[in-house]
Amino acid sequence: MEEKLPKSSEIQKSKRRGIGERLLAGWQTMVTARAMSDLFEHHAKLTSKYVHACANGHEAIQIAVGQLLGPQDYAFPYYRDDAMLLALGMRPEELMLQLFAKGDDPFSGGRTYYSHPSLKREGLPRIPHNSSATGMQAIPAAGVAMGLQYREQQGLGQEVEGKFAPVVICSIGDAAMTEGEVSEALHMAALRQLPIVFLVQDNGWDISAKADEIHFGNAMTTAKGFPGIEAIDIEGHDLEACIEGMDLAMHTARNERRPVLVRASVPLLGHHTSGVRREWYRDDLAEHTEQDPLPHLKKRLLALGIAEKELERVKIEAT
Repeated sequence: MEEKLPKSSEIQKSKRRGIGERLLAGWQTMVTARAMSDLFEHHAKLTSKYVHACANGHEAIQIAVGQLLGPQDYAFPYYRDDAMLLALGMRPEELMLQLFAKGDDPFSGGRTYYSHPSLKREGLPRIPHNSSATGMQAIPAAGVAMGLQYREQQGLGQEVEGKFAPVVICSIGDAAMTEGEVSEALHMAALRQLPIVFLVQDNGWDISAKADEIHFGNAMTTAKGFPGIEAIDIEGHDLEACIEGMDLAMHTARNERRPVLVRASVPLLGHHTSGVRREWYRDDLAEHTEQDPLPHLKKRLLALGIAEKELERVKIEAT
């Protein structure tokens, strides 16, 4: 069921409540994520020893999701979700410990590569271990959502108490939507009406192949084959639009206990990974740069009356 974002009184009230605070918090997370990416690129001779992919261009939608996740929830990030991890409460140094395969890495003791987290920490959402193969997180994510549904049906209560009913976030790149495992997960989510949000981050690329070279349509097209899943399309470079869209998606999954698919169209500003460099094949960098969420957010914050000096102070602290 494809649906445009409603202008209901509930959503409008939610948008007015604290939007400035959420955008300002998003600015802090976004400049931190960008500073980390810039640092990795500056020291590319060092960090290229370990495969890493950064959120450049994807930060807005990831931050909107991270701000909404609580300890009762389960998250299945994909390899570009470092801004989401920062937004939900991870520290930059913790992500860097994984990057350099250090024993103090909180996810796996240095045994998995960058932005492949697994976490069981009080106060934060559960992050089960994921395979590094693209799309493989979809079936386990649907399985966890089925487990949540089973606990509710059996009156077993929440495994982890929180302010809201638990949901599952399954984050995935658009190209991985062609994987068979993803179709299986979507099918079961639609059939059983599971409390899960599939977040599809669409930057128009599948490694070095353009999207139209590897699949027909996009995630919204795919969603039409699963009429039991509500589908929402978001301009993923606009943090305010991302907050509005994710508020709706999470509210639907939490309160109506049914699946939602969110497609966020985002620019890819960095490399695919540290080993697949953008200068080798990209011919659309100027176009993608026009959709950079960082200056877009800065302009919006200035319009809300936040002093540029304050924004620059936060940015300097992040670097």
